[in-house]
Amino acid sequence: MRQTELQMSRCSHCGKPLQYTVAEKFDMLAESVEQELRKELAARKLRKLH
Repeated sequence: MRQTELQMSRCSHCGKPLQYTVAEKFDMLAESVEQELRKELAARKLRKLH
């Protein structure tokens, strides 16, 4: 199975894989999804204008 970007995150000082709580993972995923939805909405609005 392919690792996600979240699973590949490592400490910038020691290189140890970072451990996240379920709540932290949820928040990071929600922010990522929100960003992508905003991009898609902007692209759709732009296409609609042309």
